[in-house]
Amino acid sequence: MREVFFDEDTIFAPITPNVHSAVTYIRVSGDKAIDIVDKIFVGKRELKSVRSHSIVYGRIVDNDEVVDDVLVSVMRAPNSYTGEDVVEIGCHGNPIIVGRVMELLKRHGARMARAGEFTRRAVLNGKMDLVQAEAVNSLIMSNNLSSLKVSRKLLDGKLSEKVVRLKEKLLDLLAYLEVLVDHPEEDLAHRDWNYIEETIKSCVTEVEDIIEKSKKSSFFMDGIKLCIAGKTNVGKSSLMNAILGEDRAIVSNIPGTTRDVVKEIMSINGVPVSVFDTAGIRESKNVIETEGIRRTIESIKSADVILLVFDVSSKITKNDILVVESIKKYADNKDIFLILNKIDIASEEAINKKEKEIQKLLDEYKLRYLKEFKISAKEKVNIGELKNSIVETVVGNVNEEIENILLVNSRHKELMSDVLSSLREALEAAQDRMSEEFIAIGIRDALAYIGEMIGEITTEDLMDRIFASFCVGK
Repeated sequence: MREVFFDEDTIFAPITPNVHSAVTYIRVSGDKAIDIVDKIFVGKRELKSVRSHSIVYGRIVDNDEVVDDVLVSVMRAPNSYTGEDVVEIGCHGNPIIVGRVMELLKRHGARMARAGEFTRRAVLNGKMDLVQAEAVNSLIMSNNLSSLKVSRKLLDGKLSEKVVRLKEKLLDLLAYLEVLVDHPEEDLAHRDWNYIEETIKSCVTEVEDIIEKSKKSSFFMDGIKLCIAGKTNVGKSSLMNAILGEDRAIVSNIPGTTRDVVKEIMSINGVPVSVFDTAGIRESKNVIETEGIRRTIESIKSADVILLVFDVSSKITKNDILVVESIKKYADNKDIFLILNKIDIASEEAINKKEKEIQKLLDEYKLRYLKEFKISAKEKVNIGELKNSIVETVVGNVNEEIENILLVNSRHKELMSDVLSSLREALEAAQDRMSEEFIAIGIRDALAYIGEMIGEITTEDLMDRIFASFCVGK
């Protein structure tokens, strides 16, 4: 049951950026949308006589003054984005013209739409559920190809379909349990315990599968945090530039050139990656350098992947040991890649010797890594292989994982977790052969959480929170 306030105002807002451009569109939605636009539109026919999903040429006028030549699209309820009568006015993209058109709409009884109000009305009118509405915003705000694909899948109803099928199965079970409640004279031994248990078990498995397959969603939506760590002058900045494919970080033979954490965002195989080039870890009394090292430690703590870089052309020093100690202390549970850099200036014999020395050092500190790469950041040797391996190790097969992901925002994740907990309680009650009232409690709770997810159970506060992040035109 919805407990939301829904006014009957006719609303309007630009649905394209209100800047100097060729065309700007203004959407008007509500019971009086066609009548209000008709009052300021002059064409060959009145809009109220135009068939739905028609485009009409004419002029917007202010009394006898022509404001602009326009194309007007008419979409009648319920076959529109909001489920209401919708009129979209395409005028020249001059903010002054757009402002005058909106002022005329306001003068004739419409009001400016609030953030997300068009989509909010679409939900309330049954054009989409709340999961799909949230996907609309994610689609608009996506800043990488992977998150765009995930959002598109949710907007197409992939999560909603699974959740609705789950709801139907639970409703059937609840109906059976309620029949038993209405007939308490039946002996508990005659209950169809196999049907009850197997139904709940299958629902538990479905929810667990959705949750498990969505664990990597943060990598697609927020990106992989990649931290390049090592002592000074091992080639961290050169490695960052090689990964990015451009000269972003300053490269110098002078130790300690990088004094702060340098961050850049890129995409590898469609997955967003935040690359952090850090200050070299070493003993220092310089205040600025010490602060840079502190920030390096913070980057190591927050990273998903650590590239531990050694220079194969130089000896292992006390500062190399400090780096290993720091990573062991702050990132022992992270995905660590061992990077042996500068192979272009070292002989194969020297590289092999240095590799053994590094391995011995890591063994002493019991620091385990996933993969080793011998590279030349300067000459870009093995950089492509390194980049691909990072994504494959952390994410897996990108296309397959994108298809699996259904939970991307915290609201959905929390509600699905609540659904799972409720179902497990119901299953435990069934396995203990408790009366149907106790089993039904867990089923009802699970259904309530599902209803809250897809918008069948909503409150004004919940709707306000969800749509507050939407742009006004959506």
